[in-house]
Amino acid sequence: MEKGSLERLGLTNGEIQVYLALNKIGESTIGPIVNHSKVSKSKIYDILEKLIEKGLVGYTIKNNTKYFISNDPHMLIEYLKRKEDELSETKKEINLMLPTLLSARESFLPQRLGEMYEGLNGVKAIREELMDSLKVDNALLVLGAPKIANEKWEGWLLEFHKKRINRKIKMKIIYNADAKEYGEIRTHMKLTEVKYLPNNLTSPNWIDIFPTTVLFVMLVDKNPLAFVVRDKDLANSFRSYFEIMWKIAKK
Repeated sequence: MEKGSLERLGLTNGEIQVYLALNKIGESTIGPIVNHSKVSKSKIYDILEKLIEKGLVGYTIKNNTKYFISNDPHMLIEYLKRKEDELSETKKEINLMLPTLLSARESFLPQRLGEMYEGLNGVKAIREELMDSLKVDNALLVLGAPKIANEKWEGWLLEFHKKRINRKIKMKIIYNADAKEYGEIRTHMKLTEVKYLPNNLTSPNWIDIFPTTVLFVMLVDKNPLAFVVRDKDLANSFRSYFEIMWKIAKK
């Protein structure tokens, strides 16, 4: 457990071995540290230098010999705080970079007709990216919203709706017939209309129709797979198909 936590803190395996060894044996010269940490002598000086830079190890000099010691374990919290501060600063820098990166990406996106995204994080990323392209007068159309998606990812989906409503984006959803408990929640949301497929039709897949893009989301072996087609004519044809289904769908 100790090693796992220290790994997540960003320490290398060698740094962890040396830090734990020092914490156990106390003030020490190089020899005992090498014996207890099982780290080679050729690497020990570099590792100790890095631990000193991180504030986790200190040293004293006695009779021209360096004695190393692990600092108070509370320094781990101080180190974590510095990492958090660095990440916070990096986040600000990335946010400043985003407009330039998005602009560069947009310059080649129209050349790509189809894209594939695998896993929930991939589906989240592309769906939220496409939502960000919507304007206030646009509407997101969802065809065949399945119950299983809500059962698995209701937390994310509700957060998605919250962002959408804050941006004043309308949404029409045609749910599978067996998902009324989730559709009912959406009927109380602003800018949201809900209907259901007739005759107990169900499918684990759904289609998002954006102004110039169609997003197909499929559950393959319980792992989501998304396929994006960036084509305005295809989006218009699916929008027409959606309107036909909207007319026959039930409230």
